[in-house]
Amino acid sequence: MQELLVILQEGFDADEVALTVNGKEARRDRDVTTRMLLGMAEEVSVELPAKGATIGVEVPSRKLSASMKLHGKPKSLLVSIENGELVLREGTGREAFL
Repeated sequence: MQELLVILQEGFDADEVALTVNGKEARRDRDVTTRMLLGMAEEVSVELPAKGATIGVEVPSRKLSASMKLHGKPKSLLVSIENGELVLREGTGREAFL
């Protein structure tokens, strides 16, 4: 098993966020809100299987969902809401927030 850092960034405002790994819910967080000074809402971790995985993100209150197939050993996933869309980007694992 491998741990993936999921960084919820811009655009969240008292939202519920669900994360899935290969279609199974890995965690659910409520009242996720972006802190404007940091440009980040939450930093959470989910366990990934040893070989490839598909991670899904859902924001039910806004009827938004997106998924991404991860390859190799990804370090982090950056998630934001931009122009009414859920955007997922693979990170380097070196993203740092104060």
